[in-house]
Amino acid sequence: MSRRAFVTTVGAAGLGGALAAGTDARAWAADRVFDGQDVLPDRAVIVAGGEVVQVLPRDRVPPGVPVTHEPGTTILPGLIDAHVHCMAWQDPLFLAYGVTMVRDVGNDLQWILACRERARTALSPTILCTGPLIDGPTPLHPIVARACVDAADAVTAVRETAEAGVDAIKLYVRLPAEWLPALVAEAHAHGLKTSMHCQGTGVLAAAEAGVEEFHHLDGLLADLWPGQPGWLEAWGDPGMAATLDAQRRVADRIAACGMAATPTLAYWNSQWRLRAADFSAENETPGVPSEMHAWQGEATDAALSERWRRALEAAQGFVRLLLEREVSVLAGSDAPCGAQTPGLSLWRELSLLAEAGMPPLHALRAATSGLGSLLNRPGLGRLQPGSAADLVVVRGDLTAAIPQQPDITAVVRGGVAHQPSHLLAEARKVASRVTEDPWSAQFRAHRPKAGDAQ
Repeated sequence: MSRRAFVTTVGAAGLGGALAAGTDARAWAADRVFDGQDVLPDRAVIVAGGEVVQVLPRDRVPPGVPVTHEPGTTILPGLIDAHVHCMAWQDPLFLAYGVTMVRDVGNDLQWILACRERARTALSPTILCTGPLIDGPTPLHPIVARACVDAADAVTAVRETAEAGVDAIKLYVRLPAEWLPALVAEAHAHGLKTSMHCQGTGVLAAAEAGVEEFHHLDGLLADLWPGQPGWLEAWGDPGMAATLDAQRRVADRIAACGMAATPTLAYWNSQWRLRAADFSAENETPGVPSEMHAWQGEATDAALSERWRRALEAAQGFVRLLLEREVSVLAGSDAPCGAQTPGLSLWRELSLLAEAGMPPLHALRAATSGLGSLLNRPGLGRLQPGSAADLVVVRGDLTAAIPQQPDITAVVRGGVAHQPSHLLAEARKVASRVTEDPWSAQFRAHRPKAGDAQ
């Protein structure tokens, strides 16, 4: 059978009354459909009115519903990048690589709320957001943070951020550990989950305070190797091998607390690649504006590149411990930090998680339904009746192996189909907007250390 996509239309009828003649219903079919949880062979996804109507065997698509089918493909829910910092230039790139939803985990509050609203109708992924980084009296990134002078002020910050209508709360690196229980309680009072970049407090202190998720792995240094100088690259120090027993104990405690992890391995990968002698921006970070590379301040440095490469391997080793203990691990890339290409960075994250021992099916869940499970929003990242008509069609069997460079044939956002080539062309048009957003100002303000993960 030809690999060329084809569309068929037959007759006119309804699907249990859900589809009537004259609706905008259409179907997308593939050799296999991953619905956010399981793999279903030779299925079709029927969408109408911006929602999924049904997932059913391809030969049972009702007459009258156009079917787009490309043999040799897999249909996935639109992917979700669980850790990004939104900038307007990124939107078409996310979509071009099949990412139809992002979670912004630190940005100017009013700016990101406006973006979230605009994304409902714009050529953009759907946005979930946490508002500003809620931080201590001297915030690390003041342009996108809310500084809190004491515990009472921090509780007020959580309350006001929650009342603004965010989707979760992000706690940041300079919050004292003793403040955390009150902040978590305030977030929970508003029905919101909390996540934290735990560099200052350590992951275990955050877990014991009730924080549901930790980002990156740098906070673990306080738990594994107290007093060790450095940051994420410290995982590349040869002495990290001596912490393996401590890593096992810490992983046990994280599992016992039920805490989720978003390790952002793609960021670690970006740091060693950016500094490697053979790095090529054109090949490895396509679509990223040159300003982003300038703000990162990277330069070829063979020794530091090698240290970051070893750090990534060590981080993957710890992720493997988490997976062995069935800790929930989500897929987030930290784009655009590390001058990563939005969307493509998530595929790299998935491939790195697979290298760490996560089966491909579980990796796909980490980038689809996993975030919905964490946030108690079971419709997110799924293809089921009533869920958003967001899906991506990819050549090959992604349930067998995760590619770093996916061959995407179509992206459907809100029931509207887009060709990746058109989205990439749109991305080139908006690249000049890179200087307009809060994070562009933050990158410029911290240019000497702008590559730090956020």
